[in-house]
Amino acid sequence: MTFKKLCIVLFLIFSLLPMQKISAQSSNTGFVSGNIWYSKDPFEEGDKIKIYTLIFNPDSKQLSGTVNFFDNTVLLGKKDFSVAANASSAISISWTATAGDHSIFGKIENAKFLLENGNYQTVSLVENQTEKSLRTVPKKIIPKPADTTINTTSTSVSDIAGKIPTFITGPIISAAGGLETFRNNLNTTTNDKKEAIQKEIKALDNSNLVVGLSKGNATIKTDTNPLLKPFKYVEIFFLSIFSFILNNKIIFYGILIVVVFFILRFIWKKIF
Repeated sequence: MTFKKLCIVLFLIFSLLPMQKISAQSSNTGFVSGNIWYSKDPFEEGDKIKIYTLIFNPDSKQLSGTVNFFDNTVLLGKKDFSVAANASSAISISWTATAGDHSIFGKIENAKFLLENGNYQTVSLVENQTEKSLRTVPKKIIPKPADTTINTTSTSVSDIAGKIPTFITGPIISAAGGLETFRNNLNTTTNDKKEAIQKEIKALDNSNLVVGLSKGNATIKTDTNPLLKPFKYVEIFFLSIFSFILNNKIIFYGILIVVVFFILRFIWKKIF
């Protein structure tokens, strides 16, 4: 066998061998740049929150693997994922915030494409790690218990309260408890609404990334209102102000007292 024929045979043999590892066809496959957000931001020491990231798969095959969430070199948790072709998926883990400096990011491991024959093929992703999200969480200051020592020569609050009939104190206590429950429920609803709008903004960002992206003969197009995203940021701004008021009892009840005062004054002027 001549040298030329030998080279042809070797070429045919190697060309027929199955490839066990490939590179992603698009550098967009994997994480979207700067892709870490939180269920509550800012957060304090001891807050139980969720860390989110978004995986984008513009390929024609299903992508699966594992996302590891790190704080510097500390593994916070991991989550398996499976993203359909030409789709994206939000991945999250739960985390209790600790005091100090944090550098949080996500990294994809064991990424693989699902082939038509049902087998998996390992893939090397270019965007396999998010940008690092830097946060500094201050140590929570626990206020010292107030001095409950009462001068024996003065009348205590409990003595005064004990002399007030229950048919007066009962409705007052009940109304105060109901008002506090209403404040807490409204604050929870506001935070949930903020989280939902943040997810919508992320979805809009993702839709902008895939405009004009082509895969084979298929073209992905997204029709979105250009004014929708600015309005979402305006909503978050006002919800943040409202949430700040609800979180601060002094501001909340102060505004409530002022509103009630003006309502009563308006009614007084109308009657008299």
